[in-house]
Amino acid sequence: MSTRQKVIVIGAGPGGLAVAMQLSGQGYDVHIYEKAASIGGRTALLKQDGFSFDLGPTALNMPNVITTLFADCGRNIRDYVNLISLDPLYSLHIGDIVFNPSHDSEKTKREIARLFPGEEANYDRFMHDNAKKMVYLLPIWQEPFTSLWSLFSMRTLRALPSLTLGNHLIDELSKYFEDRRLRLAFSFETKFLGMSPWETPGAFSVIPFAEHYFGVFHIIGGINQLTHAMSEIVQEKGGEIHLNQEVTQIHTKHKEITSITLANGDTIEGDYFFLNADYAYTMSHLFSESKAPISLQKLARKKYSCSGFAIYLGLDITLPLNVHTVLFPDDFRVHMDEIMHKQRIPDDLSIHISYPTAVDRTMAPRDMSALRILVPVPNNESDIDWEKETQALRRKTLDTIERKLNIPDLESHILTEKIITPYDWENDYHIYKGAIFNLTHQLSQLGPFRPSKTPAIKNMQIVGGATHPANSLPFILESANIAVRKFNKEHH
Repeated sequence: MSTRQKVIVIGAGPGGLAVAMQLSGQGYDVHIYEKAASIGGRTALLKQDGFSFDLGPTALNMPNVITTLFADCGRNIRDYVNLISLDPLYSLHIGDIVFNPSHDSEKTKREIARLFPGEEANYDRFMHDNAKKMVYLLPIWQEPFTSLWSLFSMRTLRALPSLTLGNHLIDELSKYFEDRRLRLAFSFETKFLGMSPWETPGAFSVIPFAEHYFGVFHIIGGINQLTHAMSEIVQEKGGEIHLNQEVTQIHTKHKEITSITLANGDTIEGDYFFLNADYAYTMSHLFSESKAPISLQKLARKKYSCSGFAIYLGLDITLPLNVHTVLFPDDFRVHMDEIMHKQRIPDDLSIHISYPTAVDRTMAPRDMSALRILVPVPNNESDIDWEKETQALRRKTLDTIERKLNIPDLESHILTEKIITPYDWENDYHIYKGAIFNLTHQLSQLGPFRPSKTPAIKNMQIVGGATHPANSLPFILESANIAVRKFNKEHH
């Protein structure tokens, strides 16, 4: 392997950083080009008037994936970030109850006994069965799926019963939990797959299992500190990160990428390319139409997640909240149907409030707090006029929080504020259709049916939330591991 071989990574999100950490450590000449002024992509730091916010993900689960990545690069994650295990995992406001599950299963069972008497044994059964399911599914998540034939590998076939094909997540949960509210408490995470639990494959029951088994973590300073740590390791190992360098064109010749053009007009040549920018945006905007690895018609036919209406607030008070609070609508199924199918702002909102100040004093000035509020809404396939709707939805969101959490006059305590709408996600952050959770995860868009390396371009791989296995942070890192393994197989 020549140390002079040049690897170019487009996008400094966690997937691109994970690729760069590994390949710079192997001696390749690695360069990341990032359009923003800071690293992280959707996992970036947002600073405003002395307050710090996570732009995107605000929680970390399955920390074993991240710990392993750092260890594989000869680093201990605890030398770079301070991980705080959350207890409770989150506060779930469902109807007239507040459910506070814990990483400690005995605490969770006491909480279930208090709110859902008689369901404790069902919880034990759910955890036991999903521990076995996880053992079978882990190899699937790490499977490169280089072709449809990969579906017939022995480890894929062994896992098939665990995929519970034909079952949706809510069906799977109804095997365990009798109370509808408890089923919701173990399925709300599908919002972060951009889907409804009535449409998400049953295999994804391992996600709530993983949160309960491994825990949910906060990083002091925000989840963005993880991508900062990753960028440090890339640079320690000789990789270079070029910020404020937007890629505007990808040039191809004879089924290979030859170079990229930057917004400043510079042309950068390379030997191998990893695309970590938003997949659909990259395909539709950075390649000339005739050279893109996928037709724009095929791209448009794919199913995309919902979007999110995000409000970032700096407050002059502290609040009696846990780090994560979820306010459920009265009818979650109707709510998700309005978002995903009727493509309208739901009448009854689902609200995820992230309040790091509960455990972290670094993200807001003394006796003040930083609040990130996320409301699932339709992506830009809808005809919603966000310039017209923003203020009404903002008011409705704050009113709902004040009423359900008994926080009087939240408005009067706001010192600084930023709102990001689906329109902004698409236009300012270059996320296709504003679909912040990327491609959805129905069976027709799982495994080998998700984008990865394509025969249309030999020296390119795709990493990030659109690729196998899925779009949450641990899965994005797994997508990077798969891409690196494919690359190494080609180059050794």
